[in-house]
Amino acid sequence: MKERGGDFVTVTVQVPATTANLGSGFDAIGAALSWHSFVTLEPAEGLVVEVVGEGADEIPRSESNIAVCAVKTLLKELPEGIAEPLHSGFRLVLDNRFPLTRGLGSSAAARVGALVAANHLLGEPFSVQQLLKLAADLEGHADNVVPALLGGVTVAVPTESEVVWLRFMPPSEIRIALLVPEFALETEKARSVLPSSVSRTDAVFNIGRAALLVGALATGQFDRLKVAMQDKLHQPYRQSLMPWLPRVFEAAMDAGALGVHLSGAGPTVAAWCVDEKSAETVAQAMWQSLKAVGVNGFWRIVSLDPDGAKIVHRG
Repeated sequence: MKERGGDFVTVTVQVPATTANLGSGFDAIGAALSWHSFVTLEPAEGLVVEVVGEGADEIPRSESNIAVCAVKTLLKELPEGIAEPLHSGFRLVLDNRFPLTRGLGSSAAARVGALVAANHLLGEPFSVQQLLKLAADLEGHADNVVPALLGGVTVAVPTESEVVWLRFMPPSEIRIALLVPEFALETEKARSVLPSSVSRTDAVFNIGRAALLVGALATGQFDRLKVAMQDKLHQPYRQSLMPWLPRVFEAAMDAGALGVHLSGAGPTVAAWCVDEKSAETVAQAMWQSLKAVGVNGFWRIVSLDPDGAKIVHRG
């Protein structure tokens, strides 16, 4: 569809997979990974949704699509007087390159990609801070959407009015070995096994380690990650859904991982390693451990993505 003087307007956003919690930093700490999906948005008559790649046979192509909801939420918040090229509808294309419902932030990627694309088409009336608040409200928590938008390692604390965050890149390179089991685990199900309250002892256990985690990553003291990624708030309870988790963690550490944690709600496991060679050794060890209990999966080595969501095509 033509808009603004007859030019075709199409925007494609590259958005990273993310790993959240990082063990001790439940619902607060996350990181962007060098594994990307793409969201394309352009004006159209009515609603057109196309999905390719992961989830192509499952994701709805209707108003219920979470990326569609993100665009429509943004449009509702649009200040008066802003030209609205999407008033007649839009075409949304989701090119999903990493697995869904595996703890890799696929829903955050879809929402953030859609919001960034729509904001650009509208002339960027919303600030980064406003986009973060919209994305966190839609997602229900901020630990995936903040690194998806900003890149790097992030800490996010939602308040009633905004998301307070910090973002940094570790001072030296690090690799992350991802073990991706071939079964889905919905976030809602993974949250349903968590207790409504925890003991002060467990809370203190995690508070100290989450602080250590941020400091270790920010200063490059990666030898602290073994302790910093330990957790008592969510991973022990989620083992009921993934009974193989302790043996995979043990395999990763025995093979030389710096630290290991469940990625988001799971079932993906993320092991942080000093370099590519070490990451491959760790990935193989985790995969063999998973295979030994009859669970299929695959592994992939990634690095940290420094950019977050970015526009890669305008047309």
